[in-house]
Amino acid sequence: MNEWHELLRSYGGFKKFFNHLKDSNINLVNYFNEEILTKEELYKFIGLKFIEIKEGNVIATFPAKKELLRRGGMVNGGIIMAIADVVIGVSVMTLSDGIDQFTAELKVNFLEPLKDGPFTCIGKVIRIGRTLAVGEAEILDNNKKLCSKALGTWYIVK
Repeated sequence: MNEWHELLRSYGGFKKFFNHLKDSNINLVNYFNEEILTKEELYKFIGLKFIEIKEGNVIATFPAKKELLRRGGMVNGGIIMAIADVVIGVSVMTLSDGIDQFTAELKVNFLEPLKDGPFTCIGKVIRIGRTLAVGEAEILDNNKKLCSKALGTWYIVK
């Protein structure tokens, strides 16, 4: 088992670990941006940054970069899915007593081309149970226009 799982196990899961950070006056947004996103090459490449992390709700932003675009000047659908995945995933972590979790299913509706950045992704937990959690995300352009809607299920490892 790796150090991250041992750390989470010692606190009794994600939610208790997050509560410890808050009780220690450690800013969750700064912690995730500095300790998690900077160690994930994909999210560094995208330029993803969390701007709010609350119980069951997460907001993140990412820039308009030519490297993220497909033909037609819109953000590639795979990038949109990756962002929805991590934002919903972190929102699940804030309520989970698990030590890990995996995306079991993720569906994205691409409603409008995502062109005008920077972009915002808002994720929230719809329901969390003992082993499964369901969450959703909305991806908005710079004009607050809804461009994509995601719905997913996470398997919680205890």
